[in-house]
Amino acid sequence: MRASIRMGSLLGIPLSINWSVLLVAWLIAFSLAGQLLPAQVPGLSAALYWAAGAIVALLLFGSLLAHELSHAIVARREGLNVSGITLWLLGGVTRMEGDPRSPGAEARIAGAGPLASFGLALGFGAVALGFGLAPASDVIALAFASATWLALVNLILAVFNLLPGAPLDGGRIARAVLWRLGRDKLRATRLATGLGQLLGYGLVALGLVQAFTGDVGGIWLVLLGFFLATAASAERRSTELSESLRGVRVGDVMTRQPLRAPASLTVDTFEGAATSEGDSTWLLTEPGGAVVSVLGLERLRLVRGDDRRTKRVGELATPLDQSPIAYADELVTDVLARLAGETAFAVVRERTAASTDIVGLLTPEDLRRTLERVHARGHNTASTGGERSEERALP
Repeated sequence: MRASIRMGSLLGIPLSINWSVLLVAWLIAFSLAGQLLPAQVPGLSAALYWAAGAIVALLLFGSLLAHELSHAIVARREGLNVSGITLWLLGGVTRMEGDPRSPGAEARIAGAGPLASFGLALGFGAVALGFGLAPASDVIALAFASATWLALVNLILAVFNLLPGAPLDGGRIARAVLWRLGRDKLRATRLATGLGQLLGYGLVALGLVQAFTGDVGGIWLVLLGFFLATAASAERRSTELSESLRGVRVGDVMTRQPLRAPASLTVDTFEGAATSEGDSTWLLTEPGGAVVSVLGLERLRLVRGDDRRTKRVGELATPLDQSPIAYADELVTDVLARLAGETAFAVVRERTAASTDIVGLLTPEDLRRTLERVHARGHNTASTGGERSEERALP
């Protein structure tokens, strides 16, 4: 979900819109204003059709937001942290940290979205009925057609999401049922995501057939099917990863006693001494020895030419109070979502807001080494980290 625009928050949940939403909103408004609405209510001005198309497009994305918000609200009631909602090209995504703790929680979270869409379909249907009973006029007829379209789309959204293939809501409900019956979450995930891949490839095939017969709508089916198949595969890998790391804590796999260097060093001095160590992330210290920031070595590439002799590495680093934090006793599975896209986590010992007792770093390299050991030893990773117990620093 890259290139998203932060749009504030709702009920304490951060909301973002991907740039692709602007394209889809324009396509929906264009389709409604140029074809669908004129065909049902002919003879009106282009401005009126476009106004109706724009309003309907906004209400559709409001419907998608309501669908995702329903997932988020129920997930929070089930004890999961919701880190945000993003609307994008093919709908929306609710980002949750961790997995539901039981099949029942999984089913309740998954079912909330389609239930909201069914409710919206009924609501827009009632609005359409009201317009249908109102005194006839061109504007009333246009409003009736718009509300009917929104009711139909929300109904389709609800029914489609109930298809039994992950990552669709119906696939998650199917996983919950299989999990409950077989008491094996991993096997249930494999079956549900397998159904999701089968569904995705089926939509791709159907879309290609439509496209070759001249129906451009088939392109959307190809995109949707490809997304479903890819997302199902990614969800399967993610669940297998979580199961492999079950019970492993950050303190078990983190880099202990990470390399340290003075924040006052220039880029060329620091890089000359650091290249032999091989670590991708360093802690930077002030003259008294206290850690003040975290530096990923990829930032050094931003400095070129003569600036390398004058630029201080502390100017490139992320201040400690702005760095992502993990806790030594926290489960690795609980920080996987937060690890994505981050250079490293500073690991502290205590779960207190004022704690600055850094005991290590959790980096993507640490996670990769852990997975290699999981595959080498099986699922027993009782102690996979702590290789670097010695104090190491640049002068």
